[in-house]
Amino acid sequence: MRSAPVLFVASRFFLGRSDAAGSRDQARKALAGAVLSVALSLVPLITVMQVADGMIQGISARYVELGTYHAEAFPYASGDLMGALEAARASPGVDGAWLETQSVGVAFANGSREGVSVRGVEQGFLDSSSTREYLQVEYGEATLEKPYDALVGAAMAEKLGVAPGDSINLISVRKSYDGAFLPRVTMLTVRGVVSAGYRDLDAQWLFMRQDTAARVMPKESSRSFIGIKAGNPFENVNAARDAVVGRLPPGFAVYSWRELERNLFESLASTRTMLLLIMAVTVAVAAVNVASALTTLVQERRQEIAVMKSLGATPGDLARIFSFGGAVIGGMGAVVGAAGGLLASVRINEILSLLERIVNGSRRAFYAVTGGATTEAYRVLDPEYYLQTIPVDVPYGEILVVVVATITLSFVAAIGPASRAAALSPLEAFRRR
Repeated sequence: MRSAPVLFVASRFFLGRSDAAGSRDQARKALAGAVLSVALSLVPLITVMQVADGMIQGISARYVELGTYHAEAFPYASGDLMGALEAARASPGVDGAWLETQSVGVAFANGSREGVSVRGVEQGFLDSSSTREYLQVEYGEATLEKPYDALVGAAMAEKLGVAPGDSINLISVRKSYDGAFLPRVTMLTVRGVVSAGYRDLDAQWLFMRQDTAARVMPKESSRSFIGIKAGNPFENVNAARDAVVGRLPPGFAVYSWRELERNLFESLASTRTMLLLIMAVTVAVAAVNVASALTTLVQERRQEIAVMKSLGATPGDLARIFSFGGAVIGGMGAVVGAAGGLLASVRINEILSLLERIVNGSRRAFYAVTGGATTEAYRVLDPEYYLQTIPVDVPYGEILVVVVATITLSFVAAIGPASRAAALSPLEAFRRR
């Protein structure tokens, strides 16, 4: 049968018809419901995809730029740190290299105490553009001019009740020659309160000058290494490591940021995969709705199918009509759902903020009526575990893959109803009229 009559009659199948009262038939309603179900299944999938990617990207960038550098060079023997530092800075492609000393201690201020992770850094690291991009200065300034200046994390400053200009007593423990443990108190002056925007990362940070940390912190609980930055660490994971390998003096081992935080990044990737698999189940359910809608269409259009067969339409023609009809339904739902998901993704921070205001407003109204005490404000993303603001970086390539996969899944789901339409007997259809 020629394609034009087939397509014309097929369009009548899917457009539906009205009865004397002007109401559409059940098949038309079922098809509209199938389109809506596909669209609604994609909105949360795309939103979760963007949120997961944004959170992983934001957390990873903060760890790489503020925590692990792009690569770190550790002396495993009595290596020449200063010589290695000069060699790293002179290596082609290296954007910056700095010496850092890390240790632990306890900070006391205003009658409160808090365990701290001491980071003795050079001012050049703090002034680096990539560091400044993610290290926010809440109060004061991010400078370590004097030997006993310090920067503290926002969460620690809140717990200790300190602000720029206040003093902190840093207590560390060293071992004497006879094996006894002796405390050492170092008085530091807070120059600034900083935040990475991710409290789990910087809650225990206390920055001080590297030369001061190397002098006052106990050697038994300290380590010194060279932090290196080179190029884009996400485009080339090993760029910083490869830039200095073979150029440092003997006695140094160099590790990329992914090797240093392998467990963290694998955990983040696994969490993202699990979330997407859960959301993908909704798309599979939507495909079942497409098959159900087409099955309803076949049942209600039995006579029209019989007429088409009588006019010369082959089983293959009917199978193609319903199969591609399922793909069209999936495509319409995918386009609408992708648009809704993109809109939600771009405005995700505003949506979460609105949700917080609605919930907190409802709670205040409830407590005002009942006379109860107002509790702590509700946060959708607890800053103890999440970024305070989700970076918006829409994965257009992945969204296109999702749309194509949805259309393909709808096409596959339509094969069953298409087979039933192709196998329908004209005589049986007319007999049941």
